[in-house]
Amino acid sequence: MKTVSFLTLALTAAAIASPLTWERLIESAKADPRYEAAEKRAEATSKERNLKLWDKVELRYQLDGFSFAKHDFELRVTPQAFGERAADKAHYEAVKNYQQATFAVERSILLYDRYERGVRYVLRQKINEINKQLLQVIQDRIEVLHLKSGSASFNAEDLMTSLEKSASLKANLLSDSTALRDAELKMLSWAPDYDNVNLDSSFLPTMEELAEFLKNGVTVDESFPLVALAKGKRDSDISKAQQDASKDRNYISHVGIGYSLQIESLMEKYKTLDCANLQKPEYQKYYDIDACIADPYYTTRQLVPDEDNRKTSDKFFLNLAFRLPFFDSNKDASLREQVEKLDAESKFLDEVREVNQKVARLTEEVLTLIDQWKVLKDYAEQVNASGFMEQFAHKAGSDPLLLLRARESALESDLKAAKLEYDIFARYLELLDYSGGLARQDVTNHLREGIR
Repeated sequence: MKTVSFLTLALTAAAIASPLTWERLIESAKADPRYEAAEKRAEATSKERNLKLWDKVELRYQLDGFSFAKHDFELRVTPQAFGERAADKAHYEAVKNYQQATFAVERSILLYDRYERGVRYVLRQKINEINKQLLQVIQDRIEVLHLKSGSASFNAEDLMTSLEKSASLKANLLSDSTALRDAELKMLSWAPDYDNVNLDSSFLPTMEELAEFLKNGVTVDESFPLVALAKGKRDSDISKAQQDASKDRNYISHVGIGYSLQIESLMEKYKTLDCANLQKPEYQKYYDIDACIADPYYTTRQLVPDEDNRKTSDKFFLNLAFRLPFFDSNKDASLREQVEKLDAESKFLDEVREVNQKVARLTEEVLTLIDQWKVLKDYAEQVNASGFMEQFAHKAGSDPLLLLRARESALESDLKAAKLEYDIFARYLELLDYSGGLARQDVTNHLREGIR
């Protein structure tokens, strides 16, 4: 027992000690309550539904008189209106597709949050490293300027500028540290089983790969979650309008079949009896011989037993009710249906047009920023090249300030490029969100595979 407990603790400690990677960060979305709720809604609506064949079924009873001799029992069915079953089926299908699209949108939003935070963390680390190198260059420059303070070439203004840059860079490093810690805490809150973050920068696609992904543009279609969501909403609204319109086609109000029960032992009726009837055995108790002798046309009205002399088939009855559409005042149902269909279609087209515009704009912005990034990187690579630096050092002579300025310029270019990378990835993630790349469940790296 102690051995099992020790192994359990060891495994738990190993899991906690392991870092949070990209794969684990992405997987954490499935544990989010919003993900689970959307998944349950999608699963619930995807199940097969049994469509009813009638609107309602009633067992009706009618007592014919308080002698309790006659009882009517009827099974009454109210059928569905003409076309209502097809409209119900279309509506259920539209609701299912809408919930599936909602699930895809929710999944995309959750992954967007995680990717955006992860990309920000990785690129902020890169910016932090460049800021450290820049600070070192500025500090070296300050040191050189202090050494030259007694010479004729000393520039006090250059020293003040360097001191200002040093203070600014130190503030930036503090800001980097705070931002990185905040990003870590946020990501660890999504995956509480880990106590540190280790996101590999190689997980991100290169700028060249992004340009290759987007060189042919992005074509908007119904696989895009927002378009699928709008389509599901449109189909749901149209099918709901068809449902409402079909309810006005209930030309058969109800169909009923019943049985009329008569209990002879309780059956009585009033009957006018003449003297001939009074002499019958069943009526002799009402016979008044003196009255009949005095008046041969004598009659009397008496409550006598009755009998059920119907055939068995006559004990059953059929009940039908029809609605007369000619006298129906609700003649604008068809017009309402057409208006609701047009409204739903118009909203869908507006949504598709908006998605098209945003996708086209984001694609153009990403490609433009990549071109700017290439210019900055080309300059930084040119400055950092050994041949360039040797040539520059030869021309600069023994002045180290010029060499430091060249190094500073290259690092500043790298810094601008790193900040551009974040702007590029921010728009690229938004593009992945619109295109449904983040909603895909068949890939592990949506940044590389999502847009393809």
